[in-house]
Amino acid sequence: MVRQRSAKPSSAGSIPAVASILTPAGFNFRSTVESHGWYHLAPFLWSPRDAVLRRTELIGGKPVALSITHRRGALHVDHPIDDELRAKLKRIFQLHVDVADFHLLTRNSSAHSWVEREGFGRLLCGATLFEDIVKIIATTNVTWSQTVRMVANVVAVCGRGGAFPTPRDVIRFDPATLQERCRLGYRAKPVHALASGIVDGSIDLAKLADPSQPTKELFASYMTLPGVGPYGAAHLLAMDGRHDFIAVDTEFRRFVRETYHGGRKVGDATMLRRYAKWGRWKYLAYWSEHWGSAAGRLQSE
Repeated sequence: MVRQRSAKPSSAGSIPAVASILTPAGFNFRSTVESHGWYHLAPFLWSPRDAVLRRTELIGGKPVALSITHRRGALHVDHPIDDELRAKLKRIFQLHVDVADFHLLTRNSSAHSWVEREGFGRLLCGATLFEDIVKIIATTNVTWSQTVRMVANVVAVCGRGGAFPTPRDVIRFDPATLQERCRLGYRAKPVHALASGIVDGSIDLAKLADPSQPTKELFASYMTLPGVGPYGAAHLLAMDGRHDFIAVDTEFRRFVRETYHGGRKVGDATMLRRYAKWGRWKYLAYWSEHWGSAAGRLQSE
């Protein structure tokens, strides 16, 4: 349901129309925005003090600067919400994801006692699957500060008016140019191959990411994408609200070893078994545990 009102008569002109879209019960804007590092990546710009999430978004093919807030059970946007923007907001804030079952499980875990109270469980996503794939590629084998710079460069070089680029925007540049100007390193080739495949039709993201697929099949589908391995595929599943697979990376290994094994080296299989009891919520169980140190600054709404 979308509600729309004008803050001033249309003749006044200085204050844009404000539109709203209802959010699920228990939705927490701040904890969703701050759920993982995506809010540091362009074109997102997060103002924690006033709880405003800004980003430039392509709407009807044109870049539009948006300010998004949340109050009284709804997202409020300083732009009319048409079907295109509604779909993007739904994806960005995972409004379609039901985390009630996960919250029930957390009631029996002291390490997760804060989760339900803070409405944690939805992850901030890009407006499109293409955006999330590119950002995940930019996180592999690199420091976080380098990821932030690479994504900012991709938006600045390839995007229009500060919006995240479309595949057609990206293929205006060859891999060598992407590598040089966006500082993508070896990632320039898979990013270009992904964009090219989408444009020429050899990669059909809508078909590949068909939500009717069982999770194992969807995981295998994501593994076919350029530059995406097991870590990236598991991360993409989490962006779909599916947490059956844990994205194993150096941070996962560090966290589990330090938290549960006194810093000793243990194998991946041993670390993964610790979360087996969470079933289809494995990754979210790990991630909320990891993110728990931030729980104190999350404000319930």
